[in-house]
Amino acid sequence: MAEEIAALTTRYGLLPPEPVVLGVSSAMKEVRDKLEKIAYTDVPILIRGEAGSGKEVLARLIHKKYPGEFTPFHKVTPAGRGGWRKSASVRFSEEESDGGNGTGQYLSEGPGRPGCIGTLFFDEVAELNAASQRHLTQLLHDDRPPGMGVSDYPPPLFRVICSTRHDLEREMSLGNFREELFYSINIVSLPLPSLRARLEDIPGLAWYFWESYRQELGLSAPAPSTHLIHILQEYDWPENIGELAGVMKRYVILGSVDKIADDLAAKSSLPAGCKSSSVQGISLKKLAKQEAQELERKIIFKTLRETQWNRKQAARSLNISYRTLLYKIKEAGVPPKRIVMKREKKIEEPY
Repeated sequence: MAEEIAALTTRYGLLPPEPVVLGVSSAMKEVRDKLEKIAYTDVPILIRGEAGSGKEVLARLIHKKYPGEFTPFHKVTPAGRGGWRKSASVRFSEEESDGGNGTGQYLSEGPGRPGCIGTLFFDEVAELNAASQRHLTQLLHDDRPPGMGVSDYPPPLFRVICSTRHDLEREMSLGNFREELFYSINIVSLPLPSLRARLEDIPGLAWYFWESYRQELGLSAPAPSTHLIHILQEYDWPENIGELAGVMKRYVILGSVDKIADDLAAKSSLPAGCKSSSVQGISLKKLAKQEAQELERKIIFKTLRETQWNRKQAARSLNISYRTLLYKIKEAGVPPKRIVMKREKKIEEPY
């Protein structure tokens, strides 16, 4: 599904409107604030978030701001345990003995000035092998790609953006990720919240996907109604924005709110660990832990609703301290405040 979103964002060289990407929710405020400060710099950026939360789309938005949409955006993606799949727009050197998987020499074959390589986006940097970690560290420290001398014209303009859904601090403690590389790419960290923590952004995202798929498929499904938006905001979205994109595509094809409601209700009845498209190899212990966390999240959410989002009263009802409740709200991804539904006429054109 992530590939499907990427296809939407890169079609005709367009991105979703910035208000759709950044949203209006309080959960995205930190991202919006940091982006204003670092968008027009070339500092390395680390985007952290769950699978499907929109990390690549955010990276492309940053690239569009600087170095700009007329310079190449090189996406480097993992290709399994052995190394990294090679982007069509980038040639890699095969000098390293570690299976030829080094990040090597990046040479632009796309638009832009000679020697200008734009943005290097490392998708899932935690899965970079040892040789490639070393290459990337050198790349960041040398201020120019390997193989480009000081006499090259013009000086190479590039920025490095990395993303991950993994806990890099834990990977460092296990010896799987270079400490030097972590501090080099973590100059600015952008934590992307899950979709369940930013329910206020669902109307804008739903409308964007509805319009995109309506044009792509040539279908005339009714515009998202207040009832459909309410159904979408009641769902947990374990696979985040990628899952929402799939739901809206299905809605455009079927044109039925009831069918979407039935599908989401059926998914909601499954244990948390079984909602993903693949649960192969999941342990019983892990599944039980996920189910317990999901049950706790639902209880907290229900109690907050019953107390009109009065967190102190909710803490008393749950027989836990106020501080514990705040921690659990953050840990479970429960919205920090009550979502007020807009009237239908107000969401006809969200942006």
